Amino acid sequence: MGISQLTVAVIGCGTLGTAIAAGILEPRDKENFEVKRLICTVGTEPSQRRVEAAFSKHKSRVTVFTQEENIRAVQEANVVLLAFKPFKRADVFAVPGFKEALRDKFVLSIMAGITTNELSRLVFGEDHAAGSGASLQSVRAMPNMAARIREAVTLYTPSSATSKENIEIASWVLGQVGEAHQIPEKSFDICAVLVGCAGSLLLLAIDGLLDAAVAEGVKRPEVQNLVVNSAIGMMKLVPAGDHPSVLREKIASPGGCSIRALLELEKLGVRSAFTSAILAAAEKSKQMSSTR
Repeated sequence: MGISQLTVAVIGCGTLGTAIAAGILEPRDKENFEVKRLICTVGTEPSQRRVEAAFSKHKSRVTVFTQEENIRAVQEANVVLLAFKPFKRADVFAVPGFKEALRDKFVLSIMAGITTNELSRLVFGEDHAAGSGASLQSVRAMPNMAARIREAVTLYTPSSATSKENIEIASWVLGQVGEAHQIPEKSFDICAVLVGCAGSLLLLAIDGLLDAAVAEGVKRPEVQNLVVNSAIGMMKLVPAGDHPSVLREKIASPGGCSIRALLELEKLGVRSAFTSAILAAAEKSKQMSSTR
């Protein structure tokens, strides 16, 4: 079996779109798929220059348009990555001819909170709502910002209409920027916010730790890497087999500093605050598909 040649359109090539595009232009896995051509669309001319500069060494394979050429980009591709912000979807899909151009394409969406069912509704409108059988070959995915350094954890879920080959394409695309895991759509909202938000919540914790160093007279840059690398090392013990609560017990020796710090966090309700934050984010994710 030969390598499948793909023409990929990235509609709304912002930070994550650029990261994924960079990954598939220089793939780790070259056995099954190859990007013959990449077409990116952006909102402004300065963004067009930014993306062209980012992919200058691949200019023979890369074309960058402004959003006025969204339809042309979709028409010339066989895989379409929807990478714009979800609140822009009504305007993007309202352009005459855009939804029609998508109907025979494989659509990979990284729009947060937008279900595969909502994607089909956006493309087929009332035909889909009326249960006419119109459905889209699509995969919904949620990478995190670590895609920029090809260390993302990305969750994805296909629509019921999506072929095995297109699911393999999605897995390959997402696998070029880190780990890709297929999950059921019913679990997607909570799992996606864990993947998408956990990093930012932990960064807030890191920031608080560094504030304490500054308060004690130590400059932030002097200890930033020490704190971050210490946290990364500790977190790696969890997938190695140690449960977080067991690790915490091992670290917190009787009468020590760690147990005093942990007791202070419990008194302040930090554990339940993290839980509440993730549940709020999951509820927001669920609402986004129904907000038109």
